[in-house]
Amino acid sequence: MSQRIAWIDCWKGIAIITVVVSHIIEPVSKYLFWFHMPLFFFMSGYLYRNKSDYFAYFKRKFFHLLIPYLSFLILLSSHQYASYILNIWQQKGNYSINEVLKFTLNLVYGGENITGSLGIFWFVTCLFLTQQLYNLLYSRFGANHWLMITIMLGSYCLAMINCWFMQNVSFPWSMNVVAMALPFYWIGHMAASSSINHAKAAILSIVIIVVAFVIDNWAFFDITFNMKYRRYGVVIFNVVIALAGIIIVQELAKILYKKNYIGSALSEIGKASMIIMYLHQIIQLNMNKTLILNNEIIRLIAGLLIPYVLYKIINNYSIMRKIFLGEFATNKVVKTPDISKA
Repeated sequence: MSQRIAWIDCWKGIAIITVVVSHIIEPVSKYLFWFHMPLFFFMSGYLYRNKSDYFAYFKRKFFHLLIPYLSFLILLSSHQYASYILNIWQQKGNYSINEVLKFTLNLVYGGENITGSLGIFWFVTCLFLTQQLYNLLYSRFGANHWLMITIMLGSYCLAMINCWFMQNVSFPWSMNVVAMALPFYWIGHMAASSSINHAKAAILSIVIIVVAFVIDNWAFFDITFNMKYRRYGVVIFNVVIALAGIIIVQELAKILYKKNYIGSALSEIGKASMIIMYLHQIIQLNMNKTLILNNEIIRLIAGLLIPYVLYKIINNYSIMRKIFLGEFATNKVVKTPDISKA
């Protein structure tokens, strides 16, 4: 495997670790929420290459993202349906039937309506919609740099309006969160071809995170950022903090991928990042119910390791790769972009 591939996988590995840690280790979760989900949209934009064939792009992303999404949604919700069926069989009442219908409608509606061990599923549909919208916008207006900036500023303003005035309104598939995700996706795409001084950017980013930490802890104002529930914190400052965290993780990945054992381990985790995304919550939440397994470190290791082992098993079977990884022939012809100098 080439170094540039290892670097991207290492980046994904660190990113997914921040997600798992944020769901398990409470003291640091708030600070990881500042940037960990924007990071995934940034990374996707970083790897984006213009696709003017809209249908081909839609088809490729549909198979790659939505087939695994539906597969895991059905698989991980099956135990809940089994429980409902058992209750209906025993009680023979309308209440259980109503619960089944409500649960099913929430799964179909998606977004923030899916909670608990399935709560992270909002990200996949939001990412899919963000990719499709960005591909459409960039294919048509990408040559006009200032127009794209205007569109992204408009998208950010819509996101903040949604945060301030429509906090209690739930949209299907988290399509309203696309308004906040789109600017991060665009910045990621622009960053792939930028020539900024990465060392200076990393130092400045560390300073920004430290300042944000001090401000938040001294209670000057609350810095909360949660994309799923559209709590976007302080206007403008929210983007600055998120980008600072993204840059720190990116530079860390570039350093660690050169370290043989650490880099290899992180790269392996990065390859399994989407499987970990889907499965870590159901694993660690169930472990948390058991006295001898509810230790945070044990749950963290299990939340990473068990999905990784399952990823390796899935990877051995063609049909499972299609169902749970979205690896169809339409996706295999796409070459990995050369970003070694980014």
